[in-house]
Amino acid sequence: MDSRRCSTSKPTLHRLGRTWGAAWVAASLACTGCGVDGLLLTEFTRGDNQPMPDPAPLTLTGVVADGAKAEITVRGSDGEAVAGLTATASDQGSFALTIDGASGLQNRLLQARLGRRQWLAVIPLLPKQPSVLAPAQTFRLQDLSPGALSMDSTTSALAVLALAKVRAVGLTWTGVSSSALTETLIGAHKQLLAGDPALLAFAQIVANIHVQAETAGSADQVPLRLASSGSFLNLAYLQVNPTDLDMDGQVDSSTAIFDAALAAALQSFTFKACYEPRRIAVVIETKLSEGALDGNCTPLNPYTWTEKAPNKQVFVTGGIHQDTLLCTGAPAPNCLTSAEVDAANGALGGWVPNAVPMFDDGSHGDGKAGDGVWTAKFDLPYIEAVQGVNPVRIAYKFTYGLPGQGWTDAEEFPGNQRILELVDVDGDHIVTRFDFFADETTNKDKKNGLFASAGGCGEMKWPSQTTPDCVSDTRERKVDLDGDCKADGFASPGSATPLAIACPN
Repeated sequence: MDSRRCSTSKPTLHRLGRTWGAAWVAASLACTGCGVDGLLLTEFTRGDNQPMPDPAPLTLTGVVADGAKAEITVRGSDGEAVAGLTATASDQGSFALTIDGASGLQNRLLQARLGRRQWLAVIPLLPKQPSVLAPAQTFRLQDLSPGALSMDSTTSALAVLALAKVRAVGLTWTGVSSSALTETLIGAHKQLLAGDPALLAFAQIVANIHVQAETAGSADQVPLRLASSGSFLNLAYLQVNPTDLDMDGQVDSSTAIFDAALAAALQSFTFKACYEPRRIAVVIETKLSEGALDGNCTPLNPYTWTEKAPNKQVFVTGGIHQDTLLCTGAPAPNCLTSAEVDAANGALGGWVPNAVPMFDDGSHGDGKAGDGVWTAKFDLPYIEAVQGVNPVRIAYKFTYGLPGQGWTDAEEFPGNQRILELVDVDGDHIVTRFDFFADETTNKDKKNGLFASAGGCGEMKWPSQTTPDCVSDTRERKVDLDGDCKADGFASPGSATPLAIACPN
């Protein structure tokens, strides 16, 4: 027998005495966004084992002002179109867009386009179907997007203002809750209706762009850029569609006037959001790649302990680490109750291998389908890390196998686990952790392979336990985004958003 195939994993986990079966059921029911009604599962699978029906579709209706035959698409904040979500406006500019009832829409942009003329509107949330038995539903754009009685230059200005405000406060579009986005749009729209000079000036520039846009020509060169950096006005558009931004009788060849007006408008309204004080969204991501470089910048073999097979998929499992402080009496701010621990263990899989799936399908918290990044999203307890208080600590590892398969020929490495402190390092109200599958130089706790020259000490410890010569790679941190072995920025949380609550009046 190949000794590598025999796992010696000894997970350090609070309250591990529960049965594996109970943990698997808890993990299954804790899967958020799966589109399955737990209470209906038995009835639909009893007897003839008939498959679960798909949820009924959703329909989004709206009107594009002066937009007869405009092409309608749904887009992310980077401008990338969401596949399959398109429609064409009627001769009167009305449209009806069909949306998968299992997913709905969250933090999306609606774009209408006719040649180089462009209309935008923000959709903070179009909720998915609550049940597979729910009937088909129709939503009006004006009920979902503040100020969007129709798609026009005003909704386009509001969309840019919302995107710019999110960027200005140091957050990402996907890292903002739908409620915070709605509140931000409401605030900007109220100030605009109240006649705020800076907002009116910016809205007028957007209207000027709209009026002067050609209804023919290359649709690739639309005026407003939906990007994470740089100007929101497309300089390439100005070069092919000369525009007088401020109507002073002279064509503008740069984005300076637009950018200055936007910067002034951002001062007129606030970004308002409130979040769960005791819980946090946790996104765990991994990439199973034969071309990856590990933490020592050396080639990584992800198949040291598992064999490659076309029918396998990536899973994650784990639980609350034993170093997390438990409440011994009444619940206290800096410890977890046994109920919180049990719920978290169930969601994380309770160390049952190949039971909690990760996704690379553009849903379930995953950012982009088919990019090789497998994602799992969890709602876990949170203790803010302040002086003298330890945060919640979890342990986990990835597996690559078949549903229900054991550890053998599935786990990324035996006898060890990954450890993570739930600390929101980048301030986006999401803890995001990305690692390459089977990389033994990152947050693997025992027999860690990080070179001493890179701060490795053979064992990964929490920040409060390390010596000056040893690194503690046990928190959310910047990662190498371009393969040059240098940390460039924080990993994207995919389509996950923070756990928001209604703000007090």
